[in-house]
Amino acid sequence: MINKLKNYLKKNEVLNKLEKKDYENKMNVIKLVGCVLFIIIMIIYVNLTPNTSNNSQTQNNKNNIEENSILNELSNIKDNYKQKITISKDLEQVIIEREVKENNEAGTQTIGDNEINYVFYENEYYIISEEESVKKDTTFNLYLDNDTTFINIENIIELINSSKDSIDLTEENYKIKRYKISLSDLIVIYNKVNDTEIPLKENKEVDLNINYNENIESIELDLTELFNLIYEESYKQVIYKIEYSNIEEIELDGIEELIKMAE
Repeated sequence: MINKLKNYLKKNEVLNKLEKKDYENKMNVIKLVGCVLFIIIMIIYVNLTPNTSNNSQTQNNKNNIEENSILNELSNIKDNYKQKITISKDLEQVIIEREVKENNEAGTQTIGDNEINYVFYENEYYIISEEESVKKDTTFNLYLDNDTTFINIENIIELINSSKDSIDLTEENYKIKRYKISLSDLIVIYNKVNDTEIPLKENKEVDLNINYNENIESIELDLTELFNLIYEESYKQVIYKIEYSNIEEIELDGIEELIKMAE
C-alpha cells in the first residue's frame, strides 16, 4: 500500500510538473502573440497618423519652391515684354499697354474714351494720329505724372525681399501670393530710387499681390498710403496693376521706317 501510495504521489508530482510546464508554455505563447499584436498595432498607428513635422517641412519646402519660382520669373522680365499697366486712383483710371524691346516701345495710352497711340524711339515720343500720320511730341506724358517707381520690376523684387510675411489665397481664375509690406520699407526703397526724403509719419501695412497660374498673370500693389504721403492728398485708393505677357517674344520691326514718316 505504501509503495502504491508513493507511486501515486510520484505520478501526480510528474503530472503536476507536466501540467505546470504546459501552463507556462501556453502563457508564453499568449504573451508572444500579445507582443506581436502590439507591434502590429503600433506600426499601423504610426503609418496612419499624420506626421506633423514632416508635413510642415514639406509645406515649407513647397512654399520656398513656389516663392523662388515667382522671384525667378520676375527676374526674367527684363527688356523684352508686353505689359499692361492699370493705374486706378479713386475714380480716375489710366491704362497703358506697351510692347517693349530694349529701349524702344510702341503702345497705347487710354484715359476714359480717349486713346493715344504712340511710339517711343531713341528717347523721343511720337504720336500716331487716326490718319496714321506720325508726329514727334516733346510734351507727351505717358503716365500723367503718376509715379513709376514700382512699375520697375527690380523695385518690385526688392519689395518682395523686404516682406516679413505672406499668405496664399485662391481665386476662381488664379492663385494669389500676398506679401505684407511695411510702409516704412516702401518709403525706404522709394527714397533710395528717387533720391528723396519722404518722412514716415505712421507705419502701416501694404499689400502686394502676385496673381499666378502656370506663370505670373499680374502684379497688384496698393500705393494709397505712399501717394498720400508723397502728394499730401487724401486718396481713398490707389492701385497699380501690371500684367505681363509675351516675355522675350516681342518684335518691333518697322519702327525705324515709321519714324522716317514723322512730320
